[in-house]
Amino acid sequence: MLNAAASSRKVLTITLLLFAVECGFYSIWPLWRVLFPLEIDVNEGWNAYHADAAMGKDALYPPAGSLISNNYPPLSYYLVGTMSLVFGDAITVGRILSIGSTLAIAAIIGLCIRQLNGSKFGALLGGLWFLGTMVRYADWYVAMNDPQILALALMCVALLLFMRCDAKRGAEPVILLTVVAGFFKHSLVATPATILLLLARRNWRLALRSALFGAGAAMTGIMLCTFVYGMSFIDQVFFYPRVISLERAWRSLDRIGGLAPCLIVWAIWAFYDRRSEAAHFTAIYIGAAFAAYLLQKSGEMTDINVQFELIAALGIGIGLAADRALVVPIAKRFDANRIRTVIVGVLGLTLVAAPGLEPYLLVLSADYRGQFFSNTHIMKSEVSRVAAIPGKVACVFLTVCRAAGKAFVYDDVAVGQMIRTGHLTEKEVHAQFRAQGIRWAGEDVRTTLEPLRRQLFYGRPMVRGP
Repeated sequence: MLNAAASSRKVLTITLLLFAVECGFYSIWPLWRVLFPLEIDVNEGWNAYHADAAMGKDALYPPAGSLISNNYPPLSYYLVGTMSLVFGDAITVGRILSIGSTLAIAAIIGLCIRQLNGSKFGALLGGLWFLGTMVRYADWYVAMNDPQILALALMCVALLLFMRCDAKRGAEPVILLTVVAGFFKHSLVATPATILLLLARRNWRLALRSALFGAGAAMTGIMLCTFVYGMSFIDQVFFYPRVISLERAWRSLDRIGGLAPCLIVWAIWAFYDRRSEAAHFTAIYIGAAFAAYLLQKSGEMTDINVQFELIAALGIGIGLAADRALVVPIAKRFDANRIRTVIVGVLGLTLVAAPGLEPYLLVLSADYRGQFFSNTHIMKSEVSRVAAIPGKVACVFLTVCRAAGKAFVYDDVAVGQMIRTGHLTEKEVHAQFRAQGIRWAGEDVRTTLEPLRRQLFYGRPMVRGP
């Protein structure tokens, strides 16, 4: 009997080690991309232009009716812009911050699981699953110049601090941190909602006090930004034109396919362990994150970044579910470590099933790796060509125009939404082009990573998140 138990523990350890190696292997793709100046996503040049503006090169929030937009709050621009003065270009700085934030969230997930009395195994599994899921199903955002993951890392720090704070006190300092995170990226609402709901379970008066404090802090920040940037801040951040469709939210359910096995395992455990604090915690967090995901997915041009809080919540959930699997009646018939081994194996298979082929090609194909270097030469050539065009230039691939030293004069994504929502007409856009003397650059798509993406099942348009 002892030998059987020792054997099952050994198998579990080996399986978890293989899962860690698998997550590391799939991380190759986002890490490899950092080395090249090719545009990962339109967000990169867009965010970098605004980081430049924050350093005094232009207005951070353009007036209504402009052909450019900025619907993000300002703090990430100042952080990236300031760091770029010391460490290099804003795009590279943003990519490195994204990598560090992803790893930090994985670690915080593990600490949250431990705070809920989970074992080291559960903590390691939850953190690894988050990392593996991000580099497989959200690979385009990991190591990309965008503040979403950085803001989520700050939110997760707030969540962990709340879990460790005195239950008899309010959560004002923690809520203040979530407000600060919201001024890095304002679409992360599930984590602060979870903190307030959990606090309400302890003491609804303290929850109400903390909510009012948070609302006051947010309003103070908004008023300060309005004072600094004018009404353009309100127009850009809160009235960004976007096509809304409830049907789109419903159809977005197919985007959580890679999360389904984890969601099922968690739901089975949470049902049978529903009296536990751990089950209550994860049910609130996962429920809030799922609702926020559907709500934001009703907006056109939103990307998988609106799913990140759900992935973080499920990371905590799967770590606890695997750790406490024996509360499920059918699992009691088997050895606990064997059940955990099966769970880890299933999670590993979900990563294999992701459609991205890039990590395999990086390892197996010298021709594929060579295309990155070839396209880098094309990027340099395109930058030189665009730099030689006199006057203002409009680029679809903003990294090219920015590297060529051209001002930010045209936002293809924002203008598209303005036209679709009736805020602009194509005739008015053409008139602004003529009035400002803007010329089209017509850049080569090989200046981006889109031609190097290899997917089994579907393609992906280049879009910017909410």
